[in-house]
Amino acid sequence: MIPPIFDRTPYNVEYYKDGEKQTIRRVPPAKLHDMVAGDEVTINRKKGDDWDAGDNVEIKAINPKQPNTLTLQKENEDYTFLTYDDVDLKTKSMQHLINEGKDPYGSQYLLWP
Repeated sequence: MIPPIFDRTPYNVEYYKDGEKQTIRRVPPAKLHDMVAGDEVTINRKKGDDWDAGDNVEIKAINPKQPNTLTLQKENEDYTFLTYDDVDLKTKSMQHLINEGKDPYGSQYLLWP
């Protein structure tokens, strides 16, 4: 799995208002956390009856255009959206080691130079 690149390249959004085509330029915000998809997090602020504080869930995805909003998924395949400050990182996935350039399986001696 190749992690998405969270760059701040501007992009254009086109829409129609009153029959006229409008174009606006947007720039994605900076990513303010070090979580990646696959990490296990704990919810620290209740969000409805199904998403209690203290629940352990997995990060399903992070949208490159909104990198501070996380898509969280329970074991029963339910998912919701929360900001990064509404969760606490519990366990990191192997994607952190891959992003750092380390072999997550500890088999560097098997790799060709």
